[in-house]
Amino acid sequence: MRMKKTIIFAVAVLTLAACSRTFDTQNVEPTQIGFNTWAEVLTKTPRIAGSNDFGEGDTFAVYGSKTKTSPSTTQTVFNGDVVTKGASDWDYDNHRYWDTNFDLYTFDAVSPATLAGTVDPQTGTITTTVDFAGNNNDILVANKTIVNKTDGSGNFDSFGTVHLVFNHAASLVDVYVKKAPSLDADAVKVSAISIDNVSKTGALSVTEYDSSTGVPTIALANWTPSASGSYLPAEGAVAVHGDVTTDAAIAVGNEKTIINDTSFNPENSTSNTEPAAATVLFNNLVVAPQAFVAPTNRENPADPSNSNAQKITISYSVGASNYENKTIWLYDFDHVDNSQQATEYVGSWEPGKHYKLYITILAHAITFSAEITPWTATVYGYHYLVN
Repeated sequence: MRMKKTIIFAVAVLTLAACSRTFDTQNVEPTQIGFNTWAEVLTKTPRIAGSNDFGEGDTFAVYGSKTKTSPSTTQTVFNGDVVTKGASDWDYDNHRYWDTNFDLYTFDAVSPATLAGTVDPQTGTITTTVDFAGNNNDILVANKTIVNKTDGSGNFDSFGTVHLVFNHAASLVDVYVKKAPSLDADAVKVSAISIDNVSKTGALSVTEYDSSTGVPTIALANWTPSASGSYLPAEGAVAVHGDVTTDAAIAVGNEKTIINDTSFNPENSTSNTEPAAATVLFNNLVVAPQAFVAPTNRENPADPSNSNAQKITISYSVGASNYENKTIWLYDFDHVDNSQQATEYVGSWEPGKHYKLYITILAHAITFSAEITPWTATVYGYHYLVN
């Protein structure tokens, strides 16, 4: 279930008492527009990339305007102001105050603030470029939030809560490896694995918001990926290392042991649910959304014509047998957990989706049987010894 992130604007009230005939006045000190949290899981450290909970030290850049219908006027109020999460509250510099002479306020936001790029404070149009390191840069875009002066008292929503709900704009990827039940008696170990030829930089353009819900339109087409490269297991938000030296990379001598999926049936499985058991090798890897490209030369993965085809390269052992640099094309992942790669394909990493990719190692042991060839026909030999 997606956790909704909601931000509260604590509203400042400016009260001007009507002047009496003796010109007595009453002045009320205005209260700043503040930020705190509502219905949110709080953590003491910044949000882990890919998670749904803000933490202390997280930021967003807020953009906003106020509008008057008559005469028609729109003025910028926030323009990339950085709002930071403290121990319990959000706060920012140069506090703003509500203006009851206007009819509505509109708010947009991007988190973290460093990834906001260029945002129009009056339309919410976003243009930004994100470099994805794998364990950070989980860019969030808020729903457009409009607060009207509608309660009849001249107060914006009774100076109550402004809810900012953020949406994941990147993709989140886990890669699991499991072994089939037929290999239960054999140790399966991975000595190297990488995700290759994937775009690690993406340009995001957000130009539309749903007119009724305010949800931003962030589809695959809103991302323009570039700058291909590779990821290793240690680069996920939760780093994965080998079993021998648990803070070092997976490598020969520091392999990752793969557990058995006891329920897997490669012949007739129709499951697209969570497998019974698997070993995670990429844990919460934040990536640029992108469509998968089909390889042009499957027989030779190193062919330069395959340079745009995203792939997983894996080396592993089954018992005493070693398999080096085996290629798995991301284009070939489908939605059914069986040995037939000919159904509905995953096809892409789309914005806001969490992908769990499973690789099943199924090997066929070299087996032996034996028989003894019968003795051939009896050969008789004779010899006479005469003295």
